[in-house]
Parts: sequence; C-alpha cells; structure tokens
Amino acid sequence: MSVSRMVDAGYTVEFGQSTCNVRKAGVRALLGRRIGSLYYLNNGSAIRDTKQRVEANLGLMTNQSPSATLEVWHKRLCHRTLDELSVKYIGSKVQNMVVTDSAEPSTTICGICAIGRQHKEAGTKAREKATEILAVVHSDLCGPMQTVGLNGERYFVTFMDETSGRVSITLLRSKDGALTAFKDYRARAEKNSGREIRALRSDGGGEYRNREFEKFLIEAGIQHIVSPPYTPSQNGLAERMNRTIMENARCILEDSHLGKEFWGYAVLTAAHIHNRLPSRSHSNISPLEHWTGKQPEIGHLRVFGATTWVHVPGEKRQKLDPKSVRCLLVGYEEDAGTRVYRLYNPANSKILVSRDEIIDESSVIRNPGECSSTTKIEWEKEGAPEEPKEGETNYEDFQPLDSIIPPAGVADNATEMQDSITLRPRSTGTHITGRENISSAGTGNQSDSQPRRSQRMRKAGGLFASQTHYALLAGQEQHEPLTLTDALSCNEREK
Repeated sequence: MSVSRMVDAGYTVEFGQSTCNVRKAGVRALLGRRIGSLYYLNNGSAIRDTKQRVEANLGLMTNQSPSATLEVWHKRLCHRTLDELSVKYIGSKVQNMVVTDSAEPSTTICGICAIGRQHKEAGTKAREKATEILAVVHSDLCGPMQTVGLNGERYFVTFMDETSGRVSITLLRSKDGALTAFKDYRARAEKNSGREIRALRSDGGGEYRNREFEKFLIEAGIQHIVSPPYTPSQNGLAERMNRTIMENARCILEDSHLGKEFWGYAVLTAAHIHNRLPSRSHSNISPLEHWTGKQPEIGHLRVFGATTWVHVPGEKRQKLDPKSVRCLLVGYEEDAGTRVYRLYNPANSKILVSRDEIIDESSVIRNPGECSSTTKIEWEKEGAPEEPKEGETNYEDFQPLDSIIPPAGVADNATEMQDSITLRPRSTGTHITGRENISSAGTGNQSDSQPRRSQRMRKAGGLFASQTHYALLAGQEQHEPLTLTDALSCNEREK
C-alpha cells in the first residue's frame, strides 16, 4: 500500500490500534483492520461511493504490480483474444501473468479489434434445401470467352434446378440475352415438370439486376434471391456448376483436336452428359431420373470430335454424286429426340442434324498420355556444332567467289585463270581434313609446281574491285617471274 500516493490524492490516513481509516472532505471510511503486526485491506467494501472506490484504487496501484484485469491484459497482449481457457494456458507457459477479477465483467465489443482483425465470415452453416423440383433455380453467366464461337457466341448462361441438379445452358452473343434465355427455360421446364418456378437465385450482375428483368420476375410471382456483393459462395451451386462444365468442355476440346471456336458445342455436350450421370449430392441418381422417374439411356453417346460419314438424302444429290459426306461429331440435338447428332461439315463450315450416319470413334482415340498437336511442346537440345567426319569437306565453310569479268583482249586465258583458283575455307576454327581443290570449270587437278598461296583472309572488293581484277589478269598475261631464280635469269632482270 502506498500511503504517500493516497496523501497526494487528498486523503488523510489514520492508523489506530485495531483499524486503519481514510478521510477526505469530511467523509470517513474504514480502509483496513490490524491482524497481528500488519494491517490488511478491507477490499474496498467500506468505501460505498463508486467514485471514491476508483480514486482509492488509483491511489493503491503501483507500477510494480503485474496484476491487472482481463481488459488490461487484452491490450497488453496486442489485443489478443482472451477467455478463461486461454488465460490459464498462457499463464501456465509464462511467469507473472496475474489476472484480477473486474468488478463488472465487460461485454462491450473492442472497436480496435474490429478495425484490425475483422474478416469475412465463413459460409459453413447449412441452409435449408429445396425439396420440390423448380422450387429454387440457380443461375449464373459465364464469359466473355477469348475466342468467339462459330455463331458469334461469347457467353453462356446456366439454369440449375436445386432439387434435381438438372442444368440447362443457353449460348449468348451478349449479356442482354439473359432474360430471353430465362423465359425460354421457364416455359420449357414448367411444361415438362408440371410445376412452377418459385425462386431464382443469382448474383448481383447487371444481366439480372435490371429494370426489365426485375419487372418480369415481379409479374411472374418469382422471388429473386440476390447474393451480396463479393460473396460468390452465396451462389455456390451455379458457380461450381460453371466450373464443372468448363473443365469437361476443356478436356473434350483438347482430346478432339478441334479449335477453340467449338467451345460452345463442347459446353452443350458437357451439360447433356451431366444430366444423365448419377450424383452423390442428389441421392445417387441422375438429374433426369429426378424428373422422369426412369433411368436415362446413354447408349447413344459417342466420342466428341469423331469422324462421321453422314448420309446425303436422295432429294439433295444426283445419280453420280457421293451418298455420304465427311463431318465431325460436335454434340447431340436434344429437341429432336434420341440418337440425333449435331455434326459439323468442314467443307462449308455448317452444322447439320442427322440420325443417318456412320461414326468412326477410332479417329480420335489415342494413348491416354498423348497430347494434341496444338499443345505439344518440343524442346531442342542446344549443343556444340557437329564436327565433320574425316575425309569429308564442309562446303558451307568456303567463301563464295566474286564474279570475274576479264577485259577485252584477255578472254582467251579466262578459263585457265579460273582453273587455277582454289576455294579456301573460312577461318571458323574448325579443322577440315582431306581438303580438295574445287575447280569451277572442272578441268582437273593442278600440277605439283603450282606455288603456295597465302592463307590469310582477303577483304571483299570495294570501289575499285574491277580494276583489281584487271591488274591480276594483266600480270598473269605478262608471265612475271614466280621465284627469285626465275627473276635473275630472265631477260628483263636489268629493269
């Protein structure tokens, strides 16, 4: 207890034989009692006034005491979350962490923690799932694609029934077609199921949140459930369905060697197959079985991109015309019935619908690990240039000769001059064995008396290249001495 701090705060401290009293402004209060030779505090029970209790506590506190309330320790520990269990755990691993009980437990929210630590809440709570077909329809728009489709499409919109998982996809050229696509889906789905759409769940994209779309939903009595901004998890079923469809479409495009412009038909094919396969999240039955009560037939499925020979009707050909045309299988025509295929004709870049065809699936079946030619990457190993074998001549190392046009009067000896010219290799640092004289005229080998010529590199002729050639030819015509002995024995040695 610091008596000096209490005196500085304006209190008067009185020590008696059995008690210790404190007084201020005419108010006297019992501070403690004497037991043996020490005075023990009364825990502030005798100080009735709240303001006086706080002032007394301030007077009794010292900087030497490590004890503090939970709120103070929360601030001391950089606003770490503290509760009863965490305080016990930390206290067992450190020393001098003494937490005192506060008079009134604090239930207020720490604003500093909200500023520095707040994060998005995880959407882990299970929500109520629809139990009837078309009770809730999830929708999302995907795009734009980097490659425009064969018919100019850049987007596709999905409509997925929550109860059955059945998905319907419509290809779009722009986002404005989302309302028209939903009207077509609603009319077809309600007619096939005999039920009505009650709610539509989507994100807050402009293709859904516009005046025309909202007006149509209000008039149709359909509730529009919009996920909050920047929370795609609230529209998780549609988002995950788009991912599944795109992954399947990417695989069949890569396997079929078709261009990216076929992405629209690949997406429709992926949705066609999804509706016919069982799902664990929907009671281990297929979406179509939810709607029809019968197991779907998949015997008509063929490999996407397979070569197909389509029969040409007699009304469209003459006697000697071919009876079939080569096409590529790019999907299934659901509105035309079963075993009706969507085919692409490379000759005229048109889409055909036919059920009279011969499908060759072996044209696209390869080894599972083989990649298509569009994505195969070949690496060339960089190394030193190959050395020529012994006895071989590397003609790439020889310098080309400039054209030599002899002047008038020396044309008769031009052939002899060309025969005496020997091609020499470039100075590339590569040793060439078995070097041979290569004659441009092919008249044979030179005699052994031919003098050695310089091996230095000669610069290309410049402005006076023709004069240089003329001087060489003129010198050869006058038969200048080639050696010192010839020069001393010639008739013109005096010159």
